[in-house]
Amino acid sequence: MMIPYQYRTVAFTDVVVDLDGDSLRKFFLSRQVYRRTRFVVARNQDRYAVVELTKADEVELFVDVTDVRVLAGPHETLFVDRPDIDTAVPSQLLRAAHDIAAARDIAAARDIAAARDIAAARDIADVPRCVVVRGRYEHVNFILDAAPHRVHVLDVGPPWPAKLNDQVQRVVDTAEELPATEYVPQVVDLEEIAAGEPAGHYLLPCRGGGMSVPGAEISYLDEVPPQADWVLLGCARSRAIHDHFYPEKASSVRQVDTCPAALATRMPLPPGEARLTKCCLLEESIETRGDTVVVPWGASFTLVAEGLAAASELAGRLRSGTERGGGTA
Repeated sequence: MMIPYQYRTVAFTDVVVDLDGDSLRKFFLSRQVYRRTRFVVARNQDRYAVVELTKADEVELFVDVTDVRVLAGPHETLFVDRPDIDTAVPSQLLRAAHDIAAARDIAAARDIAAARDIAAARDIADVPRCVVVRGRYEHVNFILDAAPHRVHVLDVGPPWPAKLNDQVQRVVDTAEELPATEYVPQVVDLEEIAAGEPAGHYLLPCRGGGMSVPGAEISYLDEVPPQADWVLLGCARSRAIHDHFYPEKASSVRQVDTCPAALATRMPLPPGEARLTKCCLLEESIETRGDTVVVPWGASFTLVAEGLAAASELAGRLRSGTERGGGTA
């Protein structure tokens, strides 16, 4: 996969030559280019190609081109106007490519339904190797051979939206240094967990999130309520706090572990993919546990960004190992 991480290295120009390799090579070898230009999106009417240039040097303002490599020809390149996409953010470029894939999948499905022409539908569904995006601020960038790092983000709710997923979405939307990352939200509904462990009284860690269980009484551990016959919905930290305040119930209280990191161990991932989740036993750092990166409960936006970057890098390594046939162990 290729995405120029500085869109100022990408030039956009109209050409009067055919977009085949020989014509593009002759055209650019006969010209000088701005010293910072590395890639050019070449347009001839409504057809596009993307080339990579090798330059003699980058000393003068305009320099000679010494070599031209066609990265994607006109049959492999699609140009889209997406003013909602910040082309400096790799994951936003990935979103633009995914939107094209989704639209073409819909078109293919309609074609199959209308004509039963599977071969034609397959052609419609093919996604171009290269998507050129003219996005916010009229800046142009491209994504070639999209192969994103896939990160599952496991959180619990309420609250809604689940906080870690909400934070990750904002990181993905703004992080220019993060490789193109496809994040897959996984939210475990605590109210459904409670319904699977029926009781007349539940003890929750705190009021945050506004959780309710119809027909049951709810108490909150941080308020240290009078001791009762309850089921504790909480993690290891909640259990330690409970046992501190209610030592006589320490050995008998029924607990349902709601720690996302613990839940993650029971939810296997597809090969070549990674996960990001959280745990309140961590306070100021992140940990990698197998295919899962764990951040502290209540992690700052900065720490979530660090964790997501680590998970994305891990996904890239796992995917590379899978593609080589090495598995993910």
